[in-house]
This record gives sequence, structure tokens and C-alpha cells, in this order.
Amino acid sequence: MMRTTLQFLKAITLTIILGNTAYMKPVKAQQMPKLAANQLVLPSETYNIPFYWLGDSVNSGWEAHSAILIPVKLKNCPKQFYMQFDSGSPYSLLYSSKLKAIHSKYPKALQMTDSAIKLTDFSFKAGKMPLTAKEIVIRKMGNESINWKNRRSIEIIGTFGTDLIDGKVLIIDYPNKKMTISENIPAELNPQLALSDFIYAGRSIMFPATVQGKKTMLYFDSGSSRYELLTDKKTAQALAVPNTSLVQSKVKSWDRILTANSLASNESIEIGNTSIPVHYATYMEGASNSQVEQMMKMGIGGMTGNKIFLDYKLVLDTKNKKFGLIRSLKTLDF
Repeated sequence: MMRTTLQFLKAITLTIILGNTAYMKPVKAQQMPKLAANQLVLPSETYNIPFYWLGDSVNSGWEAHSAILIPVKLKNCPKQFYMQFDSGSPYSLLYSSKLKAIHSKYPKALQMTDSAIKLTDFSFKAGKMPLTAKEIVIRKMGNESINWKNRRSIEIIGTFGTDLIDGKVLIIDYPNKKMTISENIPAELNPQLALSDFIYAGRSIMFPATVQGKKTMLYFDSGSSRYELLTDKKTAQALAVPNTSLVQSKVKSWDRILTANSLASNESIEIGNTSIPVHYATYMEGASNSQVEQMMKMGIGGMTGNKIFLDYKLVLDTKNKKFGLIRSLKTLDF
């Protein structure tokens, strides 16, 4: 189930960046296709939510930071579940296979039928933060297997998209594995925080960046943790250590198999006003060259995910379209 979920979410991300030119228009907000209104009812109070890393095998190695998992609880069900946080998706969704298993064992936890494509007025919690979804999509994914006996089993029942943070301030404290969702940026962060503008359109996030001295935009997809910087071949090679070995892995994108080519780097890029080292730059083979070229011409230099920010607090104010980075020291462990 975990691998299937990750492949599906990765396919969405790669299609947006490398394959779906119709979606690659967040750079110009007026061109964005109109999204349905946010269906999540978010509280006005501030909530701190611990998150957990999901690991995954990559070739013969192990990637410890493949996905951010947020703990969720349903009414009338004692089991701890999880949803992945994916800023590459503009809306949250639930997985039908897991919902059916939950409904079978705890029918009072949720009301649904086998043919349901959405839930209405669905209340649950992310950490301790109460949420109500006026509507939430159900997607056919995975299998109905849930390990009810093991309290520590990781059961992923859905995905949180950017509707979770729409109109809010999100702070992802990566070293301390904690997310904060609030109305405003905490005053105590202001002395450490230099804010920059970012593009927030269609609930997609685009960071201003400078790569190899060239100003560009990077699509932020927290559902993609494996790659620090996913860009075109020319840029990845320019960032690479001379004569470095190519590290390859396969990625499924819908009905295609793409090859991820990663090159070791000693270079840094600027995101906002922060210089961040890039240890590996990655480009994809199997996508259309014309689509990649069009992406670059539109000013989109590629994609970044969680991995490049592992030493930072990322502060995102989606209401005012401001963001900043703070170098963070690890003080907590969940």
C-alpha cells in the first residue's frame, strides 16, 4: 500500500512538472483553471501537529524522508491513522480501500457506501486540530488490509493537500518534525525571519529562486521528498561535481516509466533570500523534451520538495503570499 500510494502521488507531481503543460500555468495567476472552493473548515486557533517520516527503498538503498505523514483520528474509532501532506495537490482526498475496511469494523466512524465518490460533513482530527470537510473526494487506491492488532502499524488513509493551509500560516519545522498552522506568523519568529514573496495561485506554491545565477521559479511539492532539486538535464549537469557518477532510479508516471538521473553537487541555490546547498541535482529521462523546454521558457526552473529544507523551518503565509526560512536546531523528537 505505501509504495502504491507514493508512486501515485509521485505520478501526479511529475505529470504537473514534466508532462502536463496545461497545469504549468501557476506562474500567471489569471491563466489558472478555476479550482473549486476549499471544502475544509479550518479552526482559527493555532495548532502544533507532530509529523512522521515515511521511508522507502530506492534501488538498493533506503530513503528515510520519502513522505511527511500527519496523524489523524476519526470519531468512534480508536485506531491511529495517517495522511500524507502533499503540497502538490490543491485538495485533500481519502482512499476508498481503507475507508471500506474502517467502515466494516467501525460503522459509526464514517458513513459511506461502496459506490461513494465523496464524503460530506466529515469531521476528524489532524493531530489535535479539529477539521470538518464539507466535501472530501474518495479515490480508489490500495487495498482494504488494516493491521488492527498492531497499534503501531502505519495505515495511510488519504492525502492532505494545500487546502489544509489555505489562507493560513504554515510553519514546517523539519528538524523537530513539527507543523504549526495559525492565522499569523508568530511574533517571536520575526527577528529571525526575512520574508520574500512567492506565487500562490490555484493553491499551488512557486518559490522564487536563483540557480546558476539565473532567476527562476521552483514548484514546491512536499509530496516529493526524494529529490532536492528536480530540473532539466542542462542545469543538473551544470550543478554537478566534475566526473561524478550518475545515480539512476525508476519512477512510474501514469503509464510511463521515467528514469531519474541524479548527479552529486557541491553548488548552492538561492530560494528567496536564503542560500541552500544542493547535494544532488536530478533530471528525468522519458518526459517530452519539448514539454521540459516549455517549462523552462515559462520561468519554471524545476521542482523542490522536503529534502532540501531538512535543516530549516519553512514559514509559508498563504494569505499574504510571503515565505521565509530559518535555520533550525533539533530540540525535540516525536
